[in-house]
Amino acid sequence: MVDYHLDVAFRDQHWRKYQQRLQRSRRKRKALERAWWLAALLISVLLGVGVFKAALSNGWFDGLSRIADCSEHEGRAFGLFDEKTLRDLIDPNAVSQNLDGRFAFTYRGEKFFMVSTLEPALQHYMQKKIGAAHSPAVGFVAMDPVSGRVFSMVGCNNRGNAGDICLHSTFPAASVFKIVSATAAIERCGLSAGSTLTYNGRGHTLYRKQLTAGTNRYTNRISLRDCFARSINPAFGKLGIFFLKKDLLEEYAKRFGFNQAIDGELPVERSRFSVDNDPYHWAEVACGFNRRTRISPLHGAIIAAAVVNGGWFVEPRIIERITDRHSQAVYSGREPESRRVMSVRTSREMMRLMAATVTRGTARRAFKGYRRDRVLSKLFLGGKTGSIKNDDDRWLYDWFVGYGAQKKGAKKLAVAVLVVHDKLLRARAQEYARLALRYYFAHCAS
Repeated sequence: MVDYHLDVAFRDQHWRKYQQRLQRSRRKRKALERAWWLAALLISVLLGVGVFKAALSNGWFDGLSRIADCSEHEGRAFGLFDEKTLRDLIDPNAVSQNLDGRFAFTYRGEKFFMVSTLEPALQHYMQKKIGAAHSPAVGFVAMDPVSGRVFSMVGCNNRGNAGDICLHSTFPAASVFKIVSATAAIERCGLSAGSTLTYNGRGHTLYRKQLTAGTNRYTNRISLRDCFARSINPAFGKLGIFFLKKDLLEEYAKRFGFNQAIDGELPVERSRFSVDNDPYHWAEVACGFNRRTRISPLHGAIIAAAVVNGGWFVEPRIIERITDRHSQAVYSGREPESRRVMSVRTSREMMRLMAATVTRGTARRAFKGYRRDRVLSKLFLGGKTGSIKNDDDRWLYDWFVGYGAQKKGAKKLAVAVLVVHDKLLRARAQEYARLALRYYFAHCAS
């Protein structure tokens, strides 16, 4: 017979040994797991150090910091370029010759790559048209009125003097300044497109005897819309003397950017404006019958853009971005500064005036049949012509500034064309404008 107490003791001893073996096994397994994780962590650290060193040597973190800087300071230089530097550095002629919109340049011994805002198809088309011209000089600018992006900038100068014709403010504004005068008259003098003006004599002259307040049986009566469309000088001269005077002429010239720097990446000259205390000079300035008020084609496009952009004056842009040889962004074109130069109501009235120039005014011949055209008929069109000779009657400065805007869509285009003629009148500025508007909305404004 087995002793019960001995049997229990034996089983307890056996159970304790069994539990001790399990505990030793667990400790070994946990030690192995810890060793495995420590080894994996060590390998990860070593690999991370290697990647970090490679990133530093290849400038990856420099690129990331630039991109972060770009997100926080969009449109600003990333420590290397700013707009002033680019105005001094970038050759507008070289940029405009690259039909794919890309341009390489060297700065401080390093190579950089610029992507411009130019629309390659429109740029190529206008280069062909203007390149075939035999006029002494032609300047053409097209831009987006809302963003300020310059879509095309083409200059052809056969007169011998160097420089970019699109950026030089050496050309009399002529009747283009009537846009400024009409804006001031509508905004500050209570006029509208239907307001009646009077004048005596011929519409293209400006004699002192035409600028009196009185009327007689020979007095012509005309609406502001038709006066603008037909560019009647004495009626605008009387606006200058009896309504606008010196103060409003100066105020609205300043609003439209005269005598001020136009910011952006393009080195555009300041447009020139001055007016003295002589009332006859007020008349000359108001109708553009003088050679002292001068603008560039680029500024002409900005003026037209302000009308079709609801009264906002927007700065031009020519650069989308600049990258270094590692394809890292070093400059991104900022959203342009804009300021209001007229109310929405005034801009609508001005569009009525400029539309009349195309339908029944001085540009009607160039735009003849546009209502039957499959492209132009779908647009709101407007513009202002201007022409004046230089001091010795050798050159005739021929202007068109205007716009096209989709009737069923959001696309808009502001254009300015200057053609300098000699004794022979060749293709007119308004004809180039029609070509550009039609091509852009047919092929580029998808």
